[in-house]
Amino acid sequence: MPIIALTAAALKGDQEKCMAAGCTAYLTKPLKQEVLLQAITERSIVAPPSSKEESSRKDAIFVRANPKFADLIPVFLQNCRQNVIAMLAALGRGDFPTVEGLGHGMKGAGGSYGFQPITDIGAAVEQAAESGDTDASRKWVGELSRYLDRVEIISNQPVTRLPELGSGEAGADA
Repeated sequence: MPIIALTAAALKGDQEKCMAAGCTAYLTKPLKQEVLLQAITERSIVAPPSSKEESSRKDAIFVRANPKFADLIPVFLQNCRQNVIAMLAALGRGDFPTVEGLGHGMKGAGGSYGFQPITDIGAAVEQAAESGDTDASRKWVGELSRYLDRVEIISNQPVTRLPELGSGEAGADA
């Protein structure tokens, strides 16, 4: 699934930060619909796994989803990935209160969804940001990004898809 960073603030180094956080593309505003759709299409093509992808599958972290939360987990994990991008951007500005707040939120939410490592890493991010430690903050945000890249959900339910753009479903125009 593509993760595309959309931003109005196209500062030097932002694209590299977004890509390092796991984004597959980086687009700046003003944004044209056809450019966004092209980016989604180009990054949604399924290719045979490379040896690197096969080796990362061996490192996958399999998490069994509680059926009550199975539909919410993909959105939660996507929000976590967006928080990684936001934390990297905040660190680039030296905005430790934002990093601390996002870390605190992840600390609280991770366990609620059954992801204790997100809780633990969120606590470490919060602590590092609270002490104003850029290196430690970047280290823990990177650790969170790597964890999120490795998580694979096991569910007995069929995979649900997010609504398509312009489908008229709730949240589609957000």
